[in-house]
Amino acid sequence: MQRITASLFLCFILVACTPQKTSNKISIAINPWPGYELLYLASNKDFFKAVGLNIELIQTATLSDAQRAYINGRVDGFSSTIVEAVQAQEFGGEPLTVVLLADYSNGGDVILSHPPYNTLASLKGKKIGCEVSSLGIYILARALTLYDMSLDDVEMINIEQGNALQSLTSGHIDAMVTYPPYSLTILNDTTQSSHKVFSTAEIPNEILDTISISKRAIKDNPDLVPKLQQVWQMAYDYLKQYPDDATQIMAERENISKFEFSQALSDIHILNNTEQHNLLKNQDNLITLAQSVCDTLNKVGVFDSSCEHIKTLFYSGI
Repeated sequence: MQRITASLFLCFILVACTPQKTSNKISIAINPWPGYELLYLASNKDFFKAVGLNIELIQTATLSDAQRAYINGRVDGFSSTIVEAVQAQEFGGEPLTVVLLADYSNGGDVILSHPPYNTLASLKGKKIGCEVSSLGIYILARALTLYDMSLDDVEMINIEQGNALQSLTSGHIDAMVTYPPYSLTILNDTTQSSHKVFSTAEIPNEILDTISISKRAIKDNPDLVPKLQQVWQMAYDYLKQYPDDATQIMAERENISKFEFSQALSDIHILNNTEQHNLLKNQDNLITLAQSVCDTLNKVGVFDSSCEHIKTLFYSGI
């Protein structure tokens, strides 16, 4: 029999001996992305119940959808990159706090194209699809900057992730800013030879994936964040201890193969609680990253923000 990790073993003992009081229900919007799947793994293994959390995960199709659900008041929190977390309050959402630092996308987010466009530079003057209201425009702007171009050098078209493959196949766009599992669907399509012309491996540790909760919900549920962080570590430990089972569960959720999901995981760095604690304890790097994101969003015209809100964006009650 495989050994279970110390944290999982301790949790099972505590749960067996001490009934956990269930807290108020907290709803979190979540879109498809391998790094967020630890939350569904935790739900599948009843880790939320084990610590007394009543978490409802609300499935959305895209980053933009998850953000909109929060802005419109339909959920208490949402999964997103740091880009959407920086945007949400400025777009009218409740003040929020980033409570979990899920992962860094170090290759997971990509720009895909097909012949004759084999490099990012070859896309000058061409049509590039992205989710304009969220991460897509930021990725595109950063990628173009690395190659001495700007958004003015391409024709940007707002395309939702679910429509990306059809838009590429029809010739409506020449490239697409995308991410797993949508990017895998495009790369596996046999009707065209799509390939990467850019990935976030070129801007490592810049695209941070997060879980944000409204400040109101945190105030009303003082033990929410510590318990949520505990659950994240339990799911992380389970993935490390039982990779075959965990990967199978998460791959099925994303409707991709176990092999594809493992490939996607290799392009991200999931953060454990120790890494998150260190980042949240000394927030200088996080604030600098959020400031850079906010400045870029101002520059490309997504919003006109003072960026003052980023000073209290990250959870500090560790």
